[in-house]
Amino acid sequence: MPGSAPETSPENARELVAPHVPAALPDVPGGDINLIPASALVQPLKVTFPLWQNSLPSVAFPERVRIFLDDDEVAAKHWTVHPIQPEDLFVNIPSDKWANRQGPLVLRYDAKNWSGDPDNPTQSYPVTITIDTRPPILAATSKLQFPPDILPPQQLTAYYLEDEDKVRAHLPAYTTPKVGDVIAWYWDRSLSGTTLGGTKELNAQDYDQPLFIDIGGDWIRSQDDGERYVWYTITDRAGNPPSGLSQVQMLIVKAQPHPRSLPPAKVVEASGTGWPVRGTLEPTDATGGVNVILNPASELYPGEIPQVQWGVARQLGAYLADPISVDEWKYKIPKEYMAPHFGKAIPVVYHFKDKFGKPHESVPYTLTVLNYPANRLPAPESADGLPLSLDKVPPEGASIVLRRWPFSAGQQRISIFVEGIEDSSGKTIRYAALDKHEVTPAQAIAGIARGEALMAKADFLSRIRLGSQLTVKAYISFDNGQTWNGQAAPNPASAHLPWLKVTLVA
Repeated sequence: MPGSAPETSPENARELVAPHVPAALPDVPGGDINLIPASALVQPLKVTFPLWQNSLPSVAFPERVRIFLDDDEVAAKHWTVHPIQPEDLFVNIPSDKWANRQGPLVLRYDAKNWSGDPDNPTQSYPVTITIDTRPPILAATSKLQFPPDILPPQQLTAYYLEDEDKVRAHLPAYTTPKVGDVIAWYWDRSLSGTTLGGTKELNAQDYDQPLFIDIGGDWIRSQDDGERYVWYTITDRAGNPPSGLSQVQMLIVKAQPHPRSLPPAKVVEASGTGWPVRGTLEPTDATGGVNVILNPASELYPGEIPQVQWGVARQLGAYLADPISVDEWKYKIPKEYMAPHFGKAIPVVYHFKDKFGKPHESVPYTLTVLNYPANRLPAPESADGLPLSLDKVPPEGASIVLRRWPFSAGQQRISIFVEGIEDSSGKTIRYAALDKHEVTPAQAIAGIARGEALMAKADFLSRIRLGSQLTVKAYISFDNGQTWNGQAAPNPASAHLPWLKVTLVA
């Protein structure tokens, strides 16, 4: 029982049980002993004790109890009627006797029964009580101290809460933390609000450590987003009125979960102003490759490094780009990844993993890459002169050459067909000098050289009517044979590269 346990056990009947203060709070580990609450100190403090031995008071032989605080007599009481009733075994200490006392005090009493020696009364065991009338005093700068990821710019985001789903705010040191102090923190839309967020009671393990409160994500989200004001008060275990409110910390809360805003990227060289979801790219504008930039509105957090996926991953012409400029999130797509997409629409996205390893991908930007214009491509040429003399054509055939074309690359395909009027039938016949030929690395650099594309002399040229024109038609597949200028196969009715007209003479 608070206030009743003697500091040592009685050893003989002359030693009285320690006094008891009914108002004293229950002891807590590490806290003040027999702490008297502030509410009990607005009136005389009641002290009780058990009846002593051989009690037989009368008017002639009264009995007496004296109360001592730190050896100062602070109250006394006499009895002249026998028997003393149990409910009368108390003494009230007047408030002026303890008004200027603080901290732990030794409380005891002595008792003289009807036959006792007034100069040698029986002593009680002492007991410690604590009086604390001084409330905690907040620091001059008393704002809650939030993590640097939040202050500045005072923004508490859903991203921040993803880690531990709470925010920890530290309290500036105050005077003087004790076990049982209660920190009450408030979270409100208004500076004058009264919304209590929670409380924290200090214990023996934390009262002398740096102090903090944890504000849970559920609470933060339950209070919606917007400007919020946070402050606290501290009340001690004795219940003294707080010395005041702390200074207020304003937060901009953006804690409601929502999908990331990851708008489309943009190809700088493509058509379209602002931040469109699609664009068109002229191949002639991509001879040095292209640049991709991310929309500044993209929700990217520290430590996240997006990569740009050009085209469909693991397909021909796909490229995964790392940023060349983190400040602007700028990416370079090399020239060699342009040609496989001529005449097609491809997705351009950026993606990354967040700090938990969860993947995120942007809204796609759809890029239409036009075919390379035919009039900007080289025409095939006759290596054996114009007009072409049949007599001067070597036995292996006449050579067709083709200068290096824009965006040439190994593994592209090239077809060269020659058409002419057959002398015997008067009909147009066709000869394949190259048929879906895979371009070699050397040809990608130098073009089609002499002897690499031949019009056969015996099988073709000798059958052509002299004086008529041969038509040389060349086709390039920039996507390694998948398409031919937008067609599934070379279209002899349309010019891909400019046609060559050659007159065949004797």
